Amino acid sequence: MKLFSFQPFVAPKFVYKILDRSETHNCIPFDPRTPTHTPKGLYGCVHYGVMIPNLPAPFNFLNLLTVVGQPKVKLFRNEHLIKTKAIDTANVLIGTAVGTQDHFRGYSVKNDCKLAKDGSSLKFGNDLLLEGKYPNFHAKRQGHDFIFDLKIRATDKFADFLHINFELYNHWALLCEYEGYLEYQGKKTEIKGLCTYEYARAVNINMDIKSFTYHILNIDEKTQVLMVEAIGLLNWVYQRRVYVRSVDDHGAIYSKEFKFNVTKFEPERKITPNGLSMRLPQTFDWSVCDDNGQPLISIVGLANGDFQYGMAGGYAGSYQYKGTFKGKAIDGTGYIEYLDTRR
Repeated sequence: MKLFSFQPFVAPKFVYKILDRSETHNCIPFDPRTPTHTPKGLYGCVHYGVMIPNLPAPFNFLNLLTVVGQPKVKLFRNEHLIKTKAIDTANVLIGTAVGTQDHFRGYSVKNDCKLAKDGSSLKFGNDLLLEGKYPNFHAKRQGHDFIFDLKIRATDKFADFLHINFELYNHWALLCEYEGYLEYQGKKTEIKGLCTYEYARAVNINMDIKSFTYHILNIDEKTQVLMVEAIGLLNWVYQRRVYVRSVDDHGAIYSKEFKFNVTKFEPERKITPNGLSMRLPQTFDWSVCDDNGQPLISIVGLANGDFQYGMAGGYAGSYQYKGTFKGKAIDGTGYIEYLDTRR
């Protein structure tokens, strides 16, 4: 059963190629010279992130999602955090299912943060330290009920989500291997597996995005699948893609017969701190075919009810999934980001 179906408008393929060069940047090795700077010049907003799906209970997932400088995109902006200027305002989500009270905070970049200009050391108050240069990164949080220490090593496999012409907006995600521990209320859990290290930079222009969802599944110890759907005004499709990559394969991107359907929502609407109203999914499904029109991946998801606010202006959480990938049965705990003001 499909709820609140919206008929998407997909422009001719040449239109996307004129606006966005990301398709030509995928399936090739990551360039170590790729910049990861903090806001400068025309770039008034940047994003750094580490996302980990498929963690054991009670955590389910972990995301370290930082935004430095508030974007003009209303759906992603945290207006309520701005005390001085948008470019002086950072926010950090330490998202996991245990949902501690201090999981989301805002900061003055000038007064509360120590950020190296090249992005090699990022300290947000006493809440999060992200440091390192490609391919070795380190994430640490101490002095809280929920703490962690993670070593992250990036591969040269990356997904280029968006690369708008004239360098107006770039967003990419490295496939990484991590190892370390999480500790909650004194109990330590050793973890290791696949994660992403992400970076985005944007010239501060507004894009009228109405809906956005992003999923990460670790299919096995080497293979990761990413799904993205972004919808704008009048249901204009900005992107509907599935990215497949593995530790030893650059993989490919797929969009043929893409489908994402929410089949049941949480009973109560969410009102964000910025006054946006949205409904969060309880059950949903998504799928895509390969270039030959054969089913590539088909997923049925059941949300774990652990959505945390702070994924920019929306929510992040996890879900249990079952489905098929390249004809084989799969299951696990996926990561989801979700915002939708259309419903």
